[in-house]
Amino acid sequence: MQEACNRLSDLYELPLRESEILLLLIKGRSTKFIPDALVISEYTAKTHVYNIYKKMDVHLRNELLDLHEKTPRSDCR
Repeated sequence: MQEACNRLSDLYELPLRESEILLLLIKGRSTKFIPDALVISEYTAKTHVYNIYKKMDVHLRNELLDLHEKTPRSDCR
């Protein structure tokens, strides 16, 4: 899971914080959980999620999960 997230982060040029949030989203964590886990505001977490979805051109979490599943693990850093 981590390898595919790293690959997606590299591919879509996500900053470190967005990469951390991407991993939490892939693990099934909610946008309510993320602010507590990363000690950020709920608004900041939602902004990061919005930016991730926009950069990756997805609109739903299921699309994000599909993209993750299709990511080759062997090309990871």
